[in-house]
Amino acid sequence: MNVKNRGCIRRLSFKTLLASRKRNLIAIAAIVLTTLLFTSLFTVAMSINSSYEMYTFRQIGGCSHGTFKEVSEEQAKAIAAHPKVKAVGLRTNIGSMDSGVFAKVPAEISFMDENCTAWSFAQPDTGHMPQSGKEITMDTGALRLLGIEPKLGAQIPLTFTVGDKNQSSYEKTDTFTLTGWWEYDDISPVHYINVSQEYAQAVEAEGIAAGMNPFRTDLNVMMASAVDIRGQMEQVDTDLGYTWEQDGSENVVRIGVNWGYTTAQLGEGIDATTVLAILAFLTLVIFTGYLIIYNIFQISVNGDIRYYGLLKTIGVTPRQLRRIIRQQALLLCAVGIPMGLLLGYGVGALLTPVVMARTTFGAGVTTISTSPLIFLASALFALVTVLPSLAGLT
Repeated sequence: MNVKNRGCIRRLSFKTLLASRKRNLIAIAAIVLTTLLFTSLFTVAMSINSSYEMYTFRQIGGCSHGTFKEVSEEQAKAIAAHPKVKAVGLRTNIGSMDSGVFAKVPAEISFMDENCTAWSFAQPDTGHMPQSGKEITMDTGALRLLGIEPKLGAQIPLTFTVGDKNQSSYEKTDTFTLTGWWEYDDISPVHYINVSQEYAQAVEAEGIAAGMNPFRTDLNVMMASAVDIRGQMEQVDTDLGYTWEQDGSENVVRIGVNWGYTTAQLGEGIDATTVLAILAFLTLVIFTGYLIIYNIFQISVNGDIRYYGLLKTIGVTPRQLRRIIRQQALLLCAVGIPMGLLLGYGVGALLTPVVMARTTFGAGVTTISTSPLIFLASALFALVTVLPSLAGLT
């Protein structure tokens, strides 16, 4: 016969929990400590990864997931409309300067749209992007090399070689109006000098009239995720009827993947040894958390064991007893886990610069990760650790 006693069991579980205040405090402290362990560990690990990625992005000059190279206007529209592509940014290179003051770090003159400007760390923090005519923006390092004081409206004469990465032709001199600038990054591979789309199109038309090919336009993209970027980009090419290999056909759209993303590297290939090492480490961490809760709970568990023994003598079944224990454990987790998440993230954020200072990057490149995965993984690991520990002790 099925007796509806869930409400009775729930009330008994709650009243038992309220009667065991000392044990509750100890249990919550253990849960907080375990969750703090996981959260601080994941915060430090993911912040180190974010710091490494950001440092790499600055070295290579961009944080987009990848680039579809040398696209036509039609190809750019088709790629941008593909469901796997979440955002796009156009860049057309029209010239360069790699001699004189720019012999050490060259300068690239190009048109970038708003997304590409942001992903290339070339957004003006003073002024605005070039909008028309001979407006121009550049970094403070390039301004210093040219001997020009950063000032909106300053007139800047430049002599550059017209062309892109595939071709160069003649030198051109023009005077531009400075509409914005940003702080130069010492590890940037180039000085970005951005012009308006109107000016870029005029120079391209001039170059074509002089016998040059249309200038190269690259489409930077953000995909659905940073996992297996190459696979996603190849799928886009395949779906649209393009190939990414130089096979002589007209529908070639080459692919470049941003190797700064660690998830992209893992997606392209991870060996069994690495997987086993990660699993072994996580198992060790979970076991450590289990021991923390088990040993702390051992202090006051004897009275609870006698109490549960009395419940059995008055007819509470093992299944009902397990339900009582599980409900109490979940209530304790509902209090302890959020506290542990907050404290653990704070501890992790404080520890990350200390850890980074002992790496080759140094504390100056520290990026504190705010990924929701930190909290989701920490809460999940805490639950996986807490529930068996509490069940084993009650």
